[in-house]
Formats: sequence, C-alpha cells, structure tokens
Amino acid sequence: MNYQVPQNIDPNKIFLVNRSEIEGRLDPEQFHKERILAIERIKGTGNYMPLSSIASFTKTITTHIEQGQKYVGLENIISEYGDYFETKEKQSISSAAIFKKGNILFPKLRPYLNKVFYASFDGICSTEFYVLESRIVDAEYLSIYLRSSMVVNQTKHLVTGNTLPRLQTEDVKRLLVPVPSTVIQKKIIDCYNSAYDKKGQKDQQADNLLQSIDNYMLCKLGIKLPHMESQTLQDRMFIVNKSVLEERLDPYYSQEYFRNAFEVLESCKYPVVNLKEISKLITSGITPKSGGDAYTEDKSIGVPFVRSGNISIDGELNYDDLLYLKPEIHENVMSSSKLKKDDILIAIVGATIGQVGIYLSEGEANINQAIALVRLKEGYNVQFIKELIKSSVGQLSLNRLKRPVARANINLEEVSRIKVVLPPKEKQEEIVDLISEMRAQAKKLQAEGAEILQKAKMEVERMILG
Repeated sequence: MNYQVPQNIDPNKIFLVNRSEIEGRLDPEQFHKERILAIERIKGTGNYMPLSSIASFTKTITTHIEQGQKYVGLENIISEYGDYFETKEKQSISSAAIFKKGNILFPKLRPYLNKVFYASFDGICSTEFYVLESRIVDAEYLSIYLRSSMVVNQTKHLVTGNTLPRLQTEDVKRLLVPVPSTVIQKKIIDCYNSAYDKKGQKDQQADNLLQSIDNYMLCKLGIKLPHMESQTLQDRMFIVNKSVLEERLDPYYSQEYFRNAFEVLESCKYPVVNLKEISKLITSGITPKSGGDAYTEDKSIGVPFVRSGNISIDGELNYDDLLYLKPEIHENVMSSSKLKKDDILIAIVGATIGQVGIYLSEGEANINQAIALVRLKEGYNVQFIKELIKSSVGQLSLNRLKRPVARANINLEEVSRIKVVLPPKEKQEEIVDLISEMRAQAKKLQAEGAEILQKAKMEVERMILG
C-alpha cells in the first residue's frame, strides 16, 4: 500500500533511506538531498584524483590568552570571503586555540555563514574554530575549497542546537577533500586570487565613495570639525573648572577636543537640538535567556529578533543571522520594543556601537537591549536624521558619550542628548537624495565585485569536479 502524504506536510521533505546508509546520527537533516548531492559529486572525483578526510588536517592546541597576542574571533571574519578585520571590543574569555601563519580556521558555530580564514599571521583564536594544518595539499587551495558550496551545502545540514547551531567534531572530521594535482591546485589558486583582486578593486572604489559621504554632509551643513590628534600622556592631562563640568565627571568626556568640537557644532548656521526634542519614543528591548523557551526555529510563526550585530556598517539590516521570538514573547514580555516602519536603530553596546540603520519593513520585529529604538515625531525626514547620526556630527556625540571600558556602552538618556542639526526640509531632501545615489552606486560596485568572485568559485568547482 502506498503511503499518503498528509496535506499539511511538504512532500519534498519526505524520503526513504536504506538502513545501511545511516551513519552516526538518526536525524533526517543529514540526509537532505542538497547534502547528499554534494557528497556524491565529491566522491565522484575519486575516479580520477585521491580523496582525503578533514581528520588528516586537524591540529588544535588550546592555550590561555596572554597580553599582546593577536586574537581572531568569529566576529573578525567576513562571511563568504574570509577577510580578517579588527574589532575594538576586548575579548573576555580565558582560553583560545593557537594557530600559525598558513593554518586554516574553520568555524564550528554557524558554519553556514562561511567564515573560513586562511591565516596571514600567527595568533590565537576562538575555540569555535577548528585549526587545520595542511600537510597533504596547498593550504590556500584547501581554504578556497572549504569556502565552496560543495562544503557549505553539507555543513549547514549537520548543525545541532537551536540558538547556537554548531558542528560536532566527528561531522567535521568526516568531510572529504578532493586532492587534485599540484598543477590544478595552482590553477585554482591563481583563478581565485585573480578574481579576488578584481573584487578588491571594486570594493575599494565603493569604499572611497562611501567615505566621501561624510565630507559631503559636513560641507552641506557648513561645519568643519577639528581633528582629534594622537596625544602623549602629557598632552592628555588638563585642568577643567568645576563650572565647565556637565553630567559626567570623567576626563574622557571632558577632554578639550570634545569641548572645542561641540563649540563648533553649536555655532552652526542651522538650528541644533537634542534628539529627544524631535522624537516621540526612545527605548530599547531585552534579551531573553540564551537557549530558553522564548525563541522558536519556526520562521513562519517566529518574530525576527534584531540584535546590534544585525546592523551593517552601511546602515542596512542583515537578516542572515537572525533569531526568532515566539509571538507571545513579542506581544507580551517585549511589547514596549516592537518595531515599526521607519524606526531608527542605533547600536549602543559593544564593538558595533554607533552603527545606525532604519527598519524599513512593515512586518513585526523586536530588538534586544543593545539597540536604541528612536521613533521620530511627524514632519522629520527619517533618512536625513539617520544619515546625520551616521556622519561625524552624530558620531561626535556618540563617541563622547560612550564609556571607554572593556565593553563600551551608552544609555538611553545619553542617546536622547545626541546633537541633531536641522537645515530646512528642502536642504535635508537634497542631501538625502545625493547620499542615496552615492550608496546605490557603491552597492552596484560591491555587487559587481561579488559577481566576479562568484563566477571564479563556479570555475573552481568545475576544475575540481570536472
């Protein structure tokens, strides 16, 4: 008798597996057709080249963090491309893994983000990485292969855990690596690096365009802020009259640079107000306990939970790494921090502090306590205020207000005191229109660069798979 699939179940998610095919796990996700197809394609290369397992590349040694060691966390690696960038946030962990230049850092946590790093220096890294030392193939080839869809299409179906999905050691060790000839490896590396360089040129053009936005904003507002020069300890010592001190007594807040810069700002030809004067709501959310029952994996019913790391540096929201709240948590426990279209979001805690975005969706969403939600009064140009806060005018307030501690932070009362310059509406619209054009052109250049590299990745897979 044929089995009848219930109407409420996607028939594409039902399949038969021979008992002999079951490995160490019984969950159906490991038999996802995307993963099985990737494995079959890789095994097919065994007809004309050797195959090796990742187990033969593993070399992980843990150590305690010592002063001066360069640390790499998952937050330091850019998804898909494996670029390293420094963050200012101090790591508050006691142990890490040692790696050497030429090693590969392969992520256990959320491997679908594809944060594979080919180390260009010695250092230590988060224990959420596997440290791989290639003794069989060129390490650069191995890093390129591990970023390919052939690997991602396997690992994303092997993760366990809800809020912190990660790979198990044995699942990583079983990953197969095709070992082409040294000639083919060299061709693959050259193909990838050539495309990577072209992408870098496009990205640099885009970056130059984005960097020019701040100068354009200041020029249109008629503001010339002083530069903060690097200073010796002697230069950083000063005396302040008690009458000059405002809400805070710490020397960072009261330093001469900030006092001079705000004098320039207050003398602007346009009105300068505090953010709270043009806002009807300034608030933040909360963060339910990690792994608790406030979250759901069902995206069809879950409410997107926006965290500070979801605000990209260009002011857009990144939806690739969202958690989802249960509707009852969103409606009751976190009802005061529901997002509405055109809400401004400001990161107020940690490494992303000062990044600004706008919630442009009509759908339901919520935020954690590391984000300040700013809802403007009627009649103000939301895009202009967002761009102003992103500019050196808004960042001046944020830089002064943040506490220079291990994990920088700003409270909501301080957010309400961010200085806002208000030129006439037509001037605001003129500024926003040109900045939007600049951002669109930058995005186009970035997309062109990404396409160049994507085509190279496809060519790399063709060279490996034949």
